Amino acid sequence: MINEINAVVHVSADSRYMLFCNGQRVGRGPAKGDIHHHFYDTYDLSPWLVVGENVLSALVWDMSRVAHRPTDLGAPCSVMTYAGGFLAEGTIEAAGESVVVDTGTPGWKVAVDRAHRWQNEDTRFEGYHGYFEHRVDEPNFGDWLQAGFDDSAWVEARLLFKAERREERRDPASPYGLLPRIIPQLEEGEAQPFADGFVPGGGSPSRDWVDLIASGNGTVEIPPNTTVELGLDTTVITSGYPVIATQGGSGAMVRFTYAEALRLPWNTPDAKMLGKQQSLENLASHFADEGTGWTFDRRGLITGWSDRWEPWGGVSNFEPLHWRAFRYVGLKIETGDEAIRVTGLGYKFSAYPYNVTATFECADPKLEKIWAAGVRTMRLCSHETFEDCPHYEQMQYAGDTMITSHLGMLSSGDYRLSQQALLQFDWSRGPEGLTQSRFPSRLLQVIPSWSLHWITTARDYGLCSGDLATLKELEPGMRAVVDWFRRYRDESGLPAKLPYWNITDWCPWWPRGVVPGSAEGPTCIISAQWIQALDELAEISGWLGLKSEAETLRAEAAGARRQLHEIFWSEEAGLYFDRPGGPEVSEYGNGWAVRCGAGDEATLKRLLARFPRDEKLAPGSFFAWHTTWAAMDRMGIYEQMPEFLGPWHESIDFGLDTFVEENSYWRSLCHAWSAHPVLEFYQKILGIKATSPGFASVQIRPRPCGLEWARGSVCTPRGKVEVSWRMQDSAMAIRVQAPEGMPVEVVLPDGVKHEFDGGNWQQGEV
Repeated sequence: MINEINAVVHVSADSRYMLFCNGQRVGRGPAKGDIHHHFYDTYDLSPWLVVGENVLSALVWDMSRVAHRPTDLGAPCSVMTYAGGFLAEGTIEAAGESVVVDTGTPGWKVAVDRAHRWQNEDTRFEGYHGYFEHRVDEPNFGDWLQAGFDDSAWVEARLLFKAERREERRDPASPYGLLPRIIPQLEEGEAQPFADGFVPGGGSPSRDWVDLIASGNGTVEIPPNTTVELGLDTTVITSGYPVIATQGGSGAMVRFTYAEALRLPWNTPDAKMLGKQQSLENLASHFADEGTGWTFDRRGLITGWSDRWEPWGGVSNFEPLHWRAFRYVGLKIETGDEAIRVTGLGYKFSAYPYNVTATFECADPKLEKIWAAGVRTMRLCSHETFEDCPHYEQMQYAGDTMITSHLGMLSSGDYRLSQQALLQFDWSRGPEGLTQSRFPSRLLQVIPSWSLHWITTARDYGLCSGDLATLKELEPGMRAVVDWFRRYRDESGLPAKLPYWNITDWCPWWPRGVVPGSAEGPTCIISAQWIQALDELAEISGWLGLKSEAETLRAEAAGARRQLHEIFWSEEAGLYFDRPGGPEVSEYGNGWAVRCGAGDEATLKRLLARFPRDEKLAPGSFFAWHTTWAAMDRMGIYEQMPEFLGPWHESIDFGLDTFVEENSYWRSLCHAWSAHPVLEFYQKILGIKATSPGFASVQIRPRPCGLEWARGSVCTPRGKVEVSWRMQDSAMAIRVQAPEGMPVEVVLPDGVKHEFDGGNWQQGEV
């Protein structure tokens, strides 16, 4: 390392890179963007520089020539690409001398890396995350990273495009609009050992394997022409990089196979009994494509996508270029004519570097487990973007992001990933005005409801962060979204016969999650979501000082709300129909009608007879309950909320520490949108909610929900807000601690209100 040096370098690539300085990895990137919003990273190289010759190098993988095909993997769907290439630009200054680092100047050399290859063996379901690896090492693997390497066989690099910052583009000569990275580098921990190892299908590993797995270090020798298979268990679903170190083994094949759970052939007695225990009527049909059911109790096998590695025979190590998601890793080693020694084995955790400091405790340990699993689900669905799931897709969907963005902000006080997501969906908008439902994405997908969820995410972002500058940038796009729905209004005044994919929830009674009647006319759910968006955009407009626009939006929402009640309410059924005249009724439809403010007090009393428990209501999946609980709050029955946490308790009882995509457990066992009970714990049981942008003012309105006590905290830009309460003879004793100068309104269960201006406030003995 050289002292007193300025060595700032900006780096980017299409599609991905790893940057090295003197053989040491400096960073990975770029963060996921799109072609017109292509991120670059900034590094200070001074910790890696030495006196004398220095080598700056990069491993770049170009995905521009590989199509994305979900059924065959292909390139990652979330990595948007144009032509491939690498960019470095900066200046190194030391001891009065200056060296320009610029890939636009002569002297850079390039070679095709034939060691790293891609494969799609054992493709199943839809793999939006893209190809897995097949690395074939040679004896000089990695020598190019070091000073003194002979690069005479390498060719001179060719300039593809002149780098252009997005804000400086006028008559672009490059497809890429470069902008600085918004989010920090991902957390990447030190290698840690797996918690346990086993032999799939039965049996126990040998003593030397047990010692190696337990410590992460040691030596296990596998003789020539031998095959060894082991299962490695982290005990929790995680995301990161498996690592292995070896000596010798020329001609060997090492395979890592990744799984969220073990799989049982569906036609076995064990699998049938498992399905019966889970009481899931449609489990067998969902597993028909793969022919398996899942388990954690070592009866099953580790199946799924895998990385392959062929070591060259000396001292070698392997980790994949991209993080993987797994609980179980299947390790299979096949030796050739030379023995191989495994000297290290483990994995490194990687995710967005949220520092979760919010807390939640209560009298019911089961709710505490739901809080912990929900926060973990949020963390594993947060990397360079928010993701619906880390194992199958790694795609940023607006519906899932609505949940995880809010959770991340309240749990950590970090707003950067949320800001990036909001901007990216704005960038995704097409000429009609709607956002894409997932973005960045090579494949266009539009779900009208998801554009409305984007507006909810923006409103939550404003309340949590106070960043009105970003909301001002987004406001024209949000107006374009609500206007798109206006253009599809029919004679009822509500949006009708909407194009694109009108999924609203994975209701098992609805094909592809599409609410009945969406192709023929208006629907209660989407109309209510549009009304909600009008109100939320009105609120945002008010924050931005757009008073006239806010009043117009509120008036429009009020008129549409009356129309919704007129068209969808059935006095005879005592419910809101999913489509005009019915006959379909659903939990989600009635939840949304109430949540958007439809119906008067008499209507809500009628609803209480059937909603949300009536078995004739089409059931909602995990996602739907985010709305159902909001409806229950308005109806005055929120105290019953814990009675509906059964599916979340079930997941934990099955051995999961994350929450699944939907109730049949057919695919993703870690899914973002199912983490939302944590929001209920923060905002309802603790009762902490911002009432103006940036938590400039706060309301504390706890709901006991049958609990004896609860305590916890949420993060704000001004510091933590902490609440602790205890029920004593039907009265609540409560203590609140808020940042100094923060106006706080406390509303107790008996309706009594108190106000104070930050600091500590207490009533009764907690």
